[in-house]
Amino acid sequence: MEHNFTTAFERESRLVADFQQHEKDYLASSYSEQDVRKDFIDKFWMALGWDVNHEEQKNPNEQEVKVERNVGVEGRIKKADYAFLTPNFRDVRFFVEAKKPARNIDNADDYFQTIRYGWNAQTPVSILTDFEQFRVLDCRLKPDVKTALNRAIPKLKFHYTDYADPEKFAEIYYLFSREAAHAGKLEQFAAAMPKPTGRAANRKLFAEAYRPVDEDFLQQLDEMRKELAQSFKLRNQQLNGEELTEATQRTLDRLVFMRFLEDKLIEPEPMVEKLGDGGSAWGDFVAQSERLNRIYNGIIFKPHFIDANDFVVDEKVFAPVRERLAHTNTVYNFNYIPIHVLGSIYERFLGKVIVTTALRARVEEKPEVRKAGGVYYTPEYIVRYIVAETIGKLIEGKKPAEIALMRFADIACGSGSFLLGVFDELLRYHTAYYNRNKTNRAEGVRAGCVENADKTLRLSLRQKKAILTANIYGVDLDAQAVEVAQLSLFLRLLEDETTASARGHQLEFRETMLPDLRNNIKHGNSLIGRDIGFGLFGDEEERKLSPVDFKDAFPEVMRRGGFDAIVGNPPYIRIQTLQETTPLSVEYFKQKYAAASKGNYDIYVVFIERALQLLNASGRLGYIVPHKFFNSQYGASIRKVLSEGQHLSHVVHFGDAQVFEGATTYTALVFADKPARDEMRFVRVKALSIWRDTQEGDEGKINASQITSNEWNFSIGKAAVLFEKLSAMPTRLGDIAHLFVGLQTDADDVFIVNEVKRAGSSIICFSKYTGREHEFEDEHLKPFLKGSLNIRRYELSDVNKRLIFPYRTENGRSVLIPVHEYKKQFPLTWAYLEECRPRLSKRNKGRMNNEWYGYVYKKNHTKFNIPKILVPSLATGSCFAIDSEGQYYFVGSGGGGGGGYGIELKADVEISFEYLLGLLNSKVASSFLKAISSQFRGGYIALNRQYIEQLPIRTINFSDKADRARHDRMVSLVEAMLHAKRQLQTTRSDRDRDHYEAKCAALDRQIDELVYELYELTADEIAIVEGKEN
Repeated sequence: MEHNFTTAFERESRLVADFQQHEKDYLASSYSEQDVRKDFIDKFWMALGWDVNHEEQKNPNEQEVKVERNVGVEGRIKKADYAFLTPNFRDVRFFVEAKKPARNIDNADDYFQTIRYGWNAQTPVSILTDFEQFRVLDCRLKPDVKTALNRAIPKLKFHYTDYADPEKFAEIYYLFSREAAHAGKLEQFAAAMPKPTGRAANRKLFAEAYRPVDEDFLQQLDEMRKELAQSFKLRNQQLNGEELTEATQRTLDRLVFMRFLEDKLIEPEPMVEKLGDGGSAWGDFVAQSERLNRIYNGIIFKPHFIDANDFVVDEKVFAPVRERLAHTNTVYNFNYIPIHVLGSIYERFLGKVIVTTALRARVEEKPEVRKAGGVYYTPEYIVRYIVAETIGKLIEGKKPAEIALMRFADIACGSGSFLLGVFDELLRYHTAYYNRNKTNRAEGVRAGCVENADKTLRLSLRQKKAILTANIYGVDLDAQAVEVAQLSLFLRLLEDETTASARGHQLEFRETMLPDLRNNIKHGNSLIGRDIGFGLFGDEEERKLSPVDFKDAFPEVMRRGGFDAIVGNPPYIRIQTLQETTPLSVEYFKQKYAAASKGNYDIYVVFIERALQLLNASGRLGYIVPHKFFNSQYGASIRKVLSEGQHLSHVVHFGDAQVFEGATTYTALVFADKPARDEMRFVRVKALSIWRDTQEGDEGKINASQITSNEWNFSIGKAAVLFEKLSAMPTRLGDIAHLFVGLQTDADDVFIVNEVKRAGSSIICFSKYTGREHEFEDEHLKPFLKGSLNIRRYELSDVNKRLIFPYRTENGRSVLIPVHEYKKQFPLTWAYLEECRPRLSKRNKGRMNNEWYGYVYKKNHTKFNIPKILVPSLATGSCFAIDSEGQYYFVGSGGGGGGGYGIELKADVEISFEYLLGLLNSKVASSFLKAISSQFRGGYIALNRQYIEQLPIRTINFSDKADRARHDRMVSLVEAMLHAKRQLQTTRSDRDRDHYEAKCAALDRQIDELVYELYELTADEIAIVEGKEN
């Protein structure tokens, strides 16, 4: 980069000298913006390494610099002069707005204009320059002309003479040169930019200003929807919730589409701001919709009941809504909001519906969205990767005529993010194909390509329409989503058009500009066919189920065997939710799909099976789904489907990395081919930020014979050899021990109390249920452990909770203490339980009767007063402790570190608890558990029974003197560790703490070394276990 810096500095210095020589002429008002761009600003950026004139990057879809050569007309919307793009050629790194040198660029209007570009495109900074002056503006805050002048970054203000100062020029070069941009310097700078701190941040003074465009526009849409819905309902009381939802969305969709046409300069005159010039804003809106329908067609402007004369609209409500969206009154610029960002806005917008009463309307979340905690849009980089690995691979090397016969779908398309991704991939491929060489170029001209000013070819509107209608298909259960998916595709179709190209298309072909997508994007439930039966339920239930027969919906596709590729992010909905909303569908799935045949499955596994059914003989599937089905019991059926057909071709495993913003979901990319594959490519992502930029991770091949319906614990490289070695050991923990789950009270807030202080034979505890302290009999309450909060490696710590256990053991059985005995023996505790009776009696649907003070589930009650090993249900690795006296109680497994398991050695097992504890807490056991367990955020893994029972156990041959000695040495080391841990808990001085911490670390090493010896690990295998493999 240093050599390039020197070259760039020399070129910039020559520009400075040229400007200085004739500075007076260049600062004259007659020297125009176009002149300064041609003479200086273009050359400035070329010196920084950017291909401004596209001398190298000929493919118009693969150019890092987009240049707007037209100068704006006063009063009309203007495009940014330069946009510098990321390597995907879609997202903007930064904008540059040019002005003529005679103009003082330090004015609020020019700052506001530049900031508006950047904020809408979600770029943190943009540049305003006339070459004489150079300003870098902070674009993170919502544009406001009143504060715009405060948004220049002080240390990045430059005069043209600074370009000839190596130190000052370096500040520009190492942020904005092409090399610096590709090295991520601008992103690093943006991440370090100051944010509101202190009292201002605490008081949320900047909350609205720092809101990104997607959140801000979504809030505006939500507010406008609510206002329109309430007004429409008041004037049209016959409308139900579904009709009102459709009416408000169609109104807003039309307004947004109008603004898009304005900002893209496809429509020659502003429309939204002029609604009302004819006397009625709504009347003008309907008239404009009719005009646009004749020009554009498409679902958005087609005749609708909102256009009818009997649909009554309150002008006092609609006019302000229209006014808020008019380009003169809003900061939104639809030329710069990426279409995939608009899609993410709409995806969240669709998460709510309008619910009506006789006279009123309100907006609320859909039940499934409420249960899921919100709507989570697939990030664009995930869409891009999945599409590239499916459609991209399938079309590689093919001619446009061959691609025209291919069919690609998303059968749960939502607002259309994956359909947009497919469309983008196809447009890029065709454009690159026609610009590849002279032969292809001639083919492109014959096919109708349009020549750009730089002599490259671009696809005509008619070609793009043909690609869209021939190749892209979608289905969704939400009718409003189908509308938005079509809207998104229309926006992408028109994105690069102009007034001239649009009108030229109409004059040449005498056809509307938008295709009819009703045969491509359909409303319905992809999982339910018409074979669900007629006459079994009423019209309302059938409408709710919305069955789709693909042979009827897409006859041409299905006659040819099905789709060439299916991509997407299928819904993640638990069967329990489906039982509440559409119980008929649950029964249908059970009969129809192997993936739904047993267990509490999630619906995404059914979508995987359905997608495979809908592919043709050479088809390919690409989904992002939770990887929980790799190891869960309910995933066995879909694992069987995928493994028996040898469908898996490629898996990208994200571990505990979070792909979806605002959601805790552990995902993988799953690619499957209809034809059988001999092997599968597996990628384990170590760092999501690195994979996002480079697609690099730990990678290897897995033979298809290794993939079965058993749990998928994919290991690659040397780690795979070690995993196989450990897995092949003859004895598992489940062979020598019983694992039992903790207690299940169904009223933890009553039965689990916090110890406050002791008072003689009594103990004072705080109850979460009553919210105050109570006195209990000390002897009656059991020491209680709360999962990973108290169960640590080799120790039980911070035990300050107690459990009310209203049972005793008789003849090996757990018996509820009778009321008369309870009152007599433990009157204090009984008084507390009586106070909690209203809460306890409601359990089990009020069927507790005389046993109202007991637990709902009587399981493992007699297991707790015996010696046992304990393990929490969630930890960052091996985490086992011992209860030698059998005095501790705990609850069943569960998230949040609350539950756990007990481990009881079988009667005929000779090894000791201490020996087993050493094995379980070793690095060998920990690495094995991490390979097979479900992963959670923060490096946590699930320590469920199904995983723990699989741990390979090195048994001991006690007749072998050396083997017995190893056993006894392990016991000694573990006993020493347990003693050191107890001392560490009670020590008070720093010196003693340091001593025992060092002793524990030394004992840990000795235990691990003994385990390596017991398991006969090589030096290379030890390095893998310890994470030191090169």
